[in-house]
Amino acid sequence: MGPREKIIVACRELARTRGFYAVTVDDLAAAAGVSKKTVYRYFRSKEAIIEATLEDFMNKVAAEVDRIVQSEQETARIVSLVFKYLSSQGQFIVASQSLNDLRRYYPLLWQRIDGFRTEKARALIGVLLKRSEKESIKNLDPRIITEVILASIQAVLTPRFILDNNLTFTEVAEQLSRLFFSLLD
Repeated sequence: MGPREKIIVACRELARTRGFYAVTVDDLAAAAGVSKKTVYRYFRSKEAIIEATLEDFMNKVAAEVDRIVQSEQETARIVSLVFKYLSSQGQFIVASQSLNDLRRYYPLLWQRIDGFRTEKARALIGVLLKRSEKESIKNLDPRIITEVILASIQAVLTPRFILDNNLTFTEVAEQLSRLFFSLLD
């Protein structure tokens, strides 16, 4: 693993335990086992490190969702595996402090995550709707179903809702998963 990847891994780990805002470039350098000068050779700022970390995660999520969709046929299993992956691999983002930091200090990065989430959810919902055997689903306009599901994701799978209601990302994701399964399967 090269220095750039080490810095990204360090950012993920530190954000998981401390959030994004409290982490300094010195902390990142120490955790990555590189000098501060090396950090700045690869990234112009702490925000650029956070952005690269989020971009790396979104690329991995996209690849894993595609893999799950291609390897699984059962709707419930697809939804469950996607949420399990997000919960286990995205702990650095879904930790309460990280969610709060994204909302408060890095709103543009949260908007990017939200756009990515919407795009991937829309694609996944489309695949699941095509596979659905429910007659009640087949008789509805897929655009409406997609927008209803997206609206629910955008309403409750957000830093504000999770933090304001003293929930965890995992709790919200599991309940949404069960709701989607009951609708689509």
